[in-house]
Amino acid sequence: MKKIIYCLAIIAAFFTGCSPLDDIYNDIDAEVTPIVGDVTYELTDEDYDDLEKSFGNFDSEDEAKSLIPGLLADKYPVWGEGSSALVTFKIYSPKREESSLIVYTVSAQDYADQGHTFGNFDSASDIQGFLEWKYPSPADRTLVSLTYKYYSGSVSTLNNGFLYINGAWETILGFTGAEYTIMGESFPNFTNEDEAIAKIPIFLKDKFKYGTTSEGDIQAIMYKLYTTDVDDVDNDGSTTDSTTYSYVKYFIFDGTDWSEYNDVLDITIQFGHDGLTWVPDNTIKYTLTSGDIAFISDTFISTYPGPADNVGFFGSFDRRPSSSNYWSDSMLLEAFNELLDNKDPSAEEEQKYVLTYIIYNGSTTNETKSVIKTGGVWVYQ
Repeated sequence: MKKIIYCLAIIAAFFTGCSPLDDIYNDIDAEVTPIVGDVTYELTDEDYDDLEKSFGNFDSEDEAKSLIPGLLADKYPVWGEGSSALVTFKIYSPKREESSLIVYTVSAQDYADQGHTFGNFDSASDIQGFLEWKYPSPADRTLVSLTYKYYSGSVSTLNNGFLYINGAWETILGFTGAEYTIMGESFPNFTNEDEAIAKIPIFLKDKFKYGTTSEGDIQAIMYKLYTTDVDDVDNDGSTTDSTTYSYVKYFIFDGTDWSEYNDVLDITIQFGHDGLTWVPDNTIKYTLTSGDIAFISDTFISTYPGPADNVGFFGSFDRRPSSSNYWSDSMLLEAFNELLDNKDPSAEEEQKYVLTYIIYNGSTTNETKSVIKTGGVWVYQ
């Protein structure tokens, strides 16, 4: 009987006392070391829903920067300082189209009144001056489909659009009769909007194939449709006849092709973990290549003959202070300045790089340095 009582007492003590296992688990939780991770991530429809953005985009880039850190914290709860996330998201960025239309051909008297004795314009400022003179107080989003003569080596007759937005005239590229012909049209207009949207991107790809267009560029286009003149834009007093209307449409370049712009931009921003939270971060993590090492070797062969020759031959920086081929921190910084100025000459102020490279310090291993552009030069961060 005593043995039974003793056993029950031991069992009770086990369940009611402090559990050694609980202490162990608490210690483990307290001592978890955050891991460092890197991810490329594009927000999903579910992410926008979780952030209570019902239209699947942000209202602004600033809003995205304020909401995305919480999303990253939920998705990567054990990631800590040094982690990075390259995040792509959508923002609503509408481009304004026309709300009213004026069709006008510049007359000989107009040129004379503006002091253009040769009967043509020959600069963008000439056209801007004419618009301000002709339409001193237009309504917002007024589109002027303007036909005019322009001198650039020879005189050409052009038709372009000028859209009044927020107190300024914006130039909208139009098409010539010959360009409509190239797009398969018998007349200088499209049959309907769908046809315009289908053909214009193909034309733009050819028109700008030798230009300097970059991914993300948006091009405003004025195109024409022949349709019922419900607004009497030809001022003949009838709203049942047909005439040519001009419309504004925007197209965006993805680096290869043009497509209709739908008022939503894809933005990519890098976020970094600062040890406490995720913050927008422009840090670029970069590992030096064999080509980079060759560049450094060639650049510094006269300044530091031994170290430059050594790194070029072995592909690693000698980091032994006792070595005649030693690369000190200051020498490395000189090398990084030359390398980054060559690789990223247009880097903005406060751009950051985390550089990883091979060193020899008795054995071959990797080393990492962080630099930031300050006052036009790269310094250690």
